[in-house]
Amino acid sequence: MTQALSRRDLLFYGFVAMPLAFAGMPLYVHAPDYYATNFGVSLSIMGIALLLLRFFDAVQDPLIGYFSDKFQRQRMFVIISSAAMLVVSFAMLFQPQQEYALFWFCAFMLLATTAFSILSINLNALGSLWSKDKNQQTRITGYREGFGLVGLLLAVLLPSILMQTIPPSSAFAWMGIILATFMFIAMVAFYIWYKKNNTHVANVEKQQSLWKILSSTPTRTRKFFAIYTISMLASSIPALLVLFFIRDRLEAQNYTGLFLALYFLAGIAGMPVWQYFSRKYNKYTAWMIAMLLAVASFIWACFLGAGDVWQYGLICITSGIAFGADLALPPAILAYYIHEQKNEATATSQFGLFAFLAKLALALASVIALPFLDITGYKPGLNNDTNALQALGFIYAAIPCLLKIIAIFMLWRFQKTNISGEKNAQNNFIRSNANV
Repeated sequence: MTQALSRRDLLFYGFVAMPLAFAGMPLYVHAPDYYATNFGVSLSIMGIALLLLRFFDAVQDPLIGYFSDKFQRQRMFVIISSAAMLVVSFAMLFQPQQEYALFWFCAFMLLATTAFSILSINLNALGSLWSKDKNQQTRITGYREGFGLVGLLLAVLLPSILMQTIPPSSAFAWMGIILATFMFIAMVAFYIWYKKNNTHVANVEKQQSLWKILSSTPTRTRKFFAIYTISMLASSIPALLVLFFIRDRLEAQNYTGLFLALYFLAGIAGMPVWQYFSRKYNKYTAWMIAMLLAVASFIWACFLGAGDVWQYGLICITSGIAFGADLALPPAILAYYIHEQKNEATATSQFGLFAFLAKLALALASVIALPFLDITGYKPGLNNDTNALQALGFIYAAIPCLLKIIAIFMLWRFQKTNISGEKNAQNNFIRSNANV
């Protein structure tokens, strides 16, 4: 029995991901450069501040999930409040007082990233609770992550367009206005969806401690988390180094916006493909196909050099299609486990851990990639010798492909022991509904 979900409800639920992703790109990419360039904040001090902020941002995710579960009857108030906090802190971040620039950066970056985490973790958790049907779970994550890719695409294109005609401070002020407009529309739509579809409120009277929730995570879920972390690490290294690679290896800095646009547009276009493969086979097989496509296309970046623009554009398209599966399928798999294990009361806690693992992967990518590049003598933005540029290509493409191959092998072994169990669970679910 398949629980039908209307396209209108999917749109009203998923649209929140667009302003959320729209805010994320300036927060994590543009803000540090904005403060270093316009307010003279030392790069060393900025690096230390970002390390501490990102560490706190990652560690707080399981706590956000835990308290969201504990106070889930007030969840809509929490969501609207965090959306408002994100809009206000985003606007304040890009309108600093120059004499307090570093303090201003740390304070409003902390508020903005906290609001971002609260909103994204609760959005993911509510999507997982919406339907018990595994195919519908893939549709839910597909709509949500598709809107997120649209938000990323807008965040990539708009700043460069705006800064061609107005100063950076005014450009980011307009970004804040656009974010506020999108977020208001999103909250209205989401409130309508929530009133209609949030029929599940779990019993939290005897909620376990956060440590007990995390330590009692089933073995199968832990193995899935391990695969997800390796896969995210493989994706995080290129994300960290992409601007270096385009500027210094390809010497194609003017095409950066085009490359990123192709990547995100391909991700959007690929969403229906992975939903189809998920229905035709299963989520594990669909995810493995996507990772194989990522490896087969991205490994060629190792061999590119100055001026290889169209070749890299083709890699952006094919690897972007594969990236759509990384966004849509793992949350759908976790949603299935939550229902199968009857852990609905701790759904947000598990998605908090899920978000923590993604941020941990990004931190590990920094620890692995940047020191290794430094050892090779690579200097961003300067004239580098052939060995340094080859090292950049190796770390940017070869190491991520190796990590993806490891994740594929882990997932292949993992699915062999899980497909039969999931089929039995799905049949039991159908029989139980048929007997009602």
